[in-house]
Amino acid sequence: MLLADVGLAELHTHLGGSVASDTMWSLAHEQGIALPVKDYWEFDRLVTVSDPRGVPNLDALDAIYHWTELIQSSPFAVEQSVHGAIGGAYRSQRITTLEVRFNPMKRNRGGERDLDHIILAASRGLDIARLEYPQVRAGLILMMDRTFDARQNEVIVEKAIRWADRGVVGVDIAGPRPGGTRYDYTQLTPMVETARAAGLGITIHVGEEGETGAEEIGEVVESLRPDRIGHGILAARDPALMRQLRELGITLEICPTSNLLTGALSGDDEVRETFRRFVEHGVAFTIATDGPEMMRTHLRDELALLHRIGALDEAELAQANERGHAASFVGREPR
Repeated sequence: MLLADVGLAELHTHLGGSVASDTMWSLAHEQGIALPVKDYWEFDRLVTVSDPRGVPNLDALDAIYHWTELIQSSPFAVEQSVHGAIGGAYRSQRITTLEVRFNPMKRNRGGERDLDHIILAASRGLDIARLEYPQVRAGLILMMDRTFDARQNEVIVEKAIRWADRGVVGVDIAGPRPGGTRYDYTQLTPMVETARAAGLGITIHVGEEGETGAEEIGEVVESLRPDRIGHGILAARDPALMRQLRELGITLEICPTSNLLTGALSGDDEVRETFRRFVEHGVAFTIATDGPEMMRTHLRDELALLHRIGALDEAELAQANERGHAASFVGREPR
């Protein structure tokens, strides 16, 4: 097994995609959530990318997240989910550096639940997991959303700063583009600068798909200067953009199976070509799953895939893993 005796680093996994279906099934029933299916196996298909051909687009993936976020919309469910995600990652994959990201506003039932209670619950789950698995360095990333207005995203950052001493280590943004059009990342500059000044890490979902994806990466690099970029695979098509990423020391969080299942990468050949270009241009990257349970993969499966198709050799996989530990926001010194 690749890196069999080495603790792995996973920096890009969503809470909604990191909890096993059986746990989600129990959480839904414990909270009395009315599910559209009554059979567990139908539920399993509801909350995972169950078709090996993947999903038709990111909107279809968001529809899956709708259910996992709904089920996790209580302090009890969030605590259980964070605890389960961290413990499961260590037990099944020996992941010793883990960052779990989620949007608390998508787990407060439209304002019915108090945001601080949701985040406190996540911190409790984190604390308990770290007591049980002291080998694991773990942290939480709070996510803004592209469908939110400026004030909503400002609140996310304010909460991240408030809870930084309880395990929140960074901020991110994801979600559908309103109207499916190009998103204006420059509007996030004040929020990102506030988070950075408070010592939080900055990672931005961008450059995963779309005709304007590469342009969006360029905009993010110029206006936000993040520490890391979630996905960012479209940069492989632009040598000048790769040079910028290298010179600024921005690390990409690449999720191969997720990118294949969403159609962001067309197949093994494009996965291999993308990674080889990043290696040749000196672009820093880490390997992640995006959400192991939802994507029906695990981090060691990702490493094995990349090795099998000739995307990375064993030394390059080891370097990517070491880079993941080093690029983590957990335990880093404030700027």
